[in-house]
Formats: sequence, structure tokens, C-alpha cells
Amino acid sequence: MEYYYTPKEYISSSSLTIIDDEAKHVARVLRKQPGAEIFVTDGEGNVYRTLITNISKELINCDVLEKHYMLNEPSRKLKLYQSLIKNPDRFEFVIEKSAELGVCEIQPVITQNVVNKTTDKTERWQTIALAAMKQSQRCVLPKVLDPKVFEECINSSAGELKLLADERNNTNSVEPKELGDVAETVDIFIGPEGGFTPDEVMYAESKGFRILNLGKRKFRSETAAILCTGLLLAS
Repeated sequence: MEYYYTPKEYISSSSLTIIDDEAKHVARVLRKQPGAEIFVTDGEGNVYRTLITNISKELINCDVLEKHYMLNEPSRKLKLYQSLIKNPDRFEFVIEKSAELGVCEIQPVITQNVVNKTTDKTERWQTIALAAMKQSQRCVLPKVLDPKVFEECINSSAGELKLLADERNNTNSVEPKELGDVAETVDIFIGPEGGFTPDEVMYAESKGFRILNLGKRKFRSETAAILCTGLLLAS
């Protein structure tokens, strides 16, 4: 069954309202009718099994039949610090797939090797994350933040486990299989084309980060992001 979204302020204990473009999509594209059952999430962990009672031009009213919490969500909270990528489509691919896989937050990062340092499409990125949440039947909407510089992101990182993916051999590196269930909250940093500079790696280590070893092969930024996300949320 398809998932739909409505903000929390349009939900009460017994009913909810779907508004704007989401309502238009349900009514005009999918041609749902009163009496149909649909699942609606507020993006904050709640999922409602509902019955459509009324459809108007830009509103759909539903009765709440059943409520679930954190349905289809991973137990680990993963925040992805993704460096901006030269090709905007590849960066949007990271947003989409990491949201599907289960990240709770996405922080775009501006590092020394980032080419398009002024790129800021946060509103579009958030829309992509919303679509991915619904498609994968999650109930937590990953928040996409405004881009920040590397040092600021490192200093604001608050995960129990802090990781930075780097292709260089490092005595402080750890392999994904070694992580297990060591932390409920994890922050993972992924570099841009060209990776992180040695100075950036050293700075991250000085702030308590572990270097995540992804093996001998060299991956594109978006590939590393999806690989790390999948490994960390599956472990």
C-alpha cells in the first residue's frame, strides 16, 4: 500500500487532513475515492492507517483507524555528512538513496576539494528526501540541512561513533565488519571527488573521528555514500 505525507499540525487523535500537492496527487493522479484506505505519515515517526471520508479541491479528510510508531525504521540513527559533488544529479542520487536506506539526517559538506562550493538547493533536496521516504515506506523524514564547511561540521558532530571514509591506509582505520552494535547514533563523513585532504583527515582524527576503511578499491563519492549507509544500517 502506498504511503502519503501530511504535516503533524494537520493530524488529531481521530482524523487528519492531507493538503496541497499531496492531496492533488492522491485525488487527481491516483484517483482515490472516499472509502479507500491509505497510510499517512507525519515524517516524525508516526504512521496512520486511515479511511478517506471526503475529497475536495485541495484537501482530503481521513478518519484515523490505527496508529503505528517507527514502522520500517532502522534501530540505529545515522547522520550522513555528504560532501558536495560536481555533478548535481549525482548528489541528488545520494539524497534519494540514503533516504531510502534509512538515514535520519543529511548534512551537505563543503570541503577543500569541493568544486561547486556555492551550490545550495536545500529546498529541492528536501523534496527528494520526502519522495524517497514515501517510496520506501518509512515514517521518519530525513532532514536535509543547508551546506556547511568541513570544520564546522566536524565540530558540531554529536554521534556516539564518528566516522570519516578515506581511501588511504591509516593506523586508526576500522573496517565495517568491526563496528557491530557499538553505537546507536553514528555520524559518517563522505568526501567529494578527490577525497579528503590529509589536513582534513588529521583534523577529523584530532576531534575523535575513526577512519572507515572501505577496502582496496576506489569508489565514487556517491558509491561510497550508499555503501557506507547500507553497511552501517545493516550492522
